[in-house]
Amino acid sequence: MSSKARRVVVLQLLVTAAIAVVLWGWKGPVVAVSGLVGGAIGFVPAWLYVWRMQLAEGNDPRQLLKAQYRAEFYKFAATALLFALTFIFFRDVSALFLFLAYFATLAIYWVALVMSPGQ
Repeated sequence: MSSKARRVVVLQLLVTAAIAVVLWGWKGPVVAVSGLVGGAIGFVPAWLYVWRMQLAEGNDPRQLLKAQYRAEFYKFAATALLFALTFIFFRDVSALFLFLAYFATLAIYWVALVMSPGQ
Protein backbone atom coordinates (compact mmCIF):
# COMPACT_ATOMS: atom_id res chain seq x y z
CA MET A 1 0.00 0.00 0.00
CA SER A 2 1.42 3.40 -0.91
CA SER A 3 2.18 5.74 1.96
CA LYS A 4 -0.49 8.26 0.86
CA ALA A 5 -3.15 5.59 0.54
CA ARG A 6 -2.10 4.07 3.86
CA ARG A 7 -2.35 7.49 5.49
CA VAL A 8 -5.92 7.95 4.24
CA VAL A 9 -7.08 4.55 5.47
CA VAL A 10 -5.31 4.98 8.83
CA LEU A 11 -6.87 8.44 9.26
CA GLN A 12 -10.27 6.96 8.46
CA LEU A 13 -9.69 4.24 11.04
CA LEU A 14 -8.58 6.77 13.68
CA VAL A 15 -11.56 9.04 13.02
CA THR A 16 -13.86 6.04 13.33
CA ALA A 17 -12.31 5.02 16.64
CA ALA A 18 -12.48 8.57 18.00
CA ILE A 19 -16.14 8.91 17.01
CA ALA A 20 -16.99 5.57 18.62
CA VAL A 21 -15.25 6.53 21.88
CA VAL A 22 -17.01 9.91 22.02
CA LEU A 23 -20.37 8.35 21.21
CA TRP A 24 -19.88 5.65 23.86
CA GLY A 25 -19.43 8.27 26.56
CA TRP A 26 -22.14 10.58 25.21
CA LYS A 27 -24.92 8.30 23.94
CA GLY A 28 -24.05 4.78 25.08
CA PRO A 29 -22.95 1.51 23.49
CA VAL A 30 -25.64 1.08 20.81
CA VAL A 31 -24.98 4.51 19.32
CA ALA A 32 -21.23 3.99 19.64
CA VAL A 33 -21.44 0.70 17.76
CA SER A 34 -23.58 2.43 15.13
CA GLY A 35 -20.82 5.00 14.68
CA LEU A 36 -18.19 2.28 14.60
CA VAL A 37 -20.10 0.37 11.93
CA GLY A 38 -20.65 3.56 9.91
CA GLY A 39 -16.95 4.32 10.00
CA ALA A 40 -16.11 0.75 9.05
CA ILE A 41 -18.42 1.05 6.05
CA GLY A 42 -16.21 3.97 5.05
CA PHE A 43 -12.74 2.55 5.63
CA VAL A 44 -13.16 -1.15 4.75
CA PRO A 45 -14.10 -0.46 1.10
CA ALA A 46 -11.29 2.13 0.94
CA TRP A 47 -8.82 -0.52 2.09
CA LEU A 48 -10.30 -2.96 -0.43
CA TYR A 49 -9.84 -0.39 -3.21
CA VAL A 50 -6.19 0.18 -2.29
CA TRP A 51 -5.56 -3.55 -2.07
CA ARG A 52 -7.09 -4.14 -5.52
CA MET A 53 -5.03 -1.34 -7.05
CA GLN A 54 -1.87 -2.93 -5.69
CA LEU A 55 -2.64 -5.95 -7.83
CA ALA A 56 -2.41 -3.81 -10.98
CA GLU A 57 0.72 -4.68 -12.90
CA GLY A 58 2.81 -2.62 -15.26
CA ASN A 59 2.48 0.94 -16.47
CA ASP A 60 0.19 0.43 -19.46
CA PRO A 61 -2.52 3.12 -19.18
CA ARG A 62 -5.23 0.75 -20.42
CA GLN A 63 -4.37 -1.85 -17.79
CA LEU A 64 -4.20 0.78 -15.06
CA LEU A 65 -7.58 2.19 -16.10
CA LYS A 66 -9.03 -1.31 -16.10
CA ALA A 67 -7.61 -1.88 -12.62
CA GLN A 68 -9.07 1.46 -11.52
CA TYR A 69 -12.55 0.49 -12.74
CA ARG A 70 -12.29 -2.93 -11.15
CA ALA A 71 -11.13 -1.54 -7.80
CA GLU A 72 -13.87 1.10 -7.85
CA PHE A 73 -16.47 -1.58 -8.58
CA TYR A 74 -15.26 -3.64 -5.61
CA LYS A 75 -15.36 -0.55 -3.40
CA PHE A 76 -18.91 0.31 -4.49
CA ALA A 77 -20.11 -3.29 -4.11
CA ALA A 78 -18.52 -3.62 -0.66
CA THR A 79 -20.12 -0.35 0.46
CA ALA A 80 -23.57 -1.43 -0.73
CA LEU A 81 -23.18 -4.89 0.81
CA LEU A 82 -22.02 -3.51 4.17
CA PHE A 83 -24.94 -1.07 4.32
CA ALA A 84 -27.39 -3.83 3.41
CA LEU A 85 -25.97 -6.23 6.00
CA THR A 86 -26.04 -3.51 8.63
CA PHE A 87 -29.71 -2.69 8.10
CA ILE A 88 -30.67 -6.36 7.89
CA PHE A 89 -28.81 -7.63 10.95
CA PHE A 90 -28.32 -4.59 13.22
CA ARG A 91 -31.93 -3.86 14.19
CA ASP A 92 -31.09 -1.25 16.83
CA VAL A 93 -28.78 0.76 14.59
CA SER A 94 -28.86 4.51 15.05
CA ALA A 95 -29.00 5.55 11.41
CA LEU A 96 -28.13 9.17 12.17
CA PHE A 97 -24.83 8.32 13.86
CA LEU A 98 -24.08 5.52 11.38
CA PHE A 99 -24.29 7.98 8.49
CA LEU A 100 -22.49 10.77 10.35
CA ALA A 101 -19.53 8.46 11.02
CA TYR A 102 -19.64 7.20 7.44
CA PHE A 103 -19.56 10.75 6.07
CA ALA A 104 -16.75 11.65 8.49
CA THR A 105 -14.61 8.89 6.96
CA LEU A 106 -15.42 10.20 3.48
CA ALA A 107 -14.34 13.69 4.55
CA ILE A 108 -10.86 12.28 5.16
CA TYR A 109 -10.34 12.16 1.37
CA TRP A 110 -10.70 15.96 1.30
CA VAL A 111 -8.47 16.39 4.33
CA ALA A 112 -5.82 14.22 2.64
CA LEU A 113 -6.00 16.39 -0.49
CA VAL A 114 -5.49 19.56 1.55
CA MET A 115 -2.62 17.97 3.47
CA SER A 116 -0.81 16.92 0.26
CA PRO A 117 1.59 19.80 -0.42
CA GLY A 118 2.54 20.51 -4.01
CA GLN A 119 -0.01 18.15 -5.48
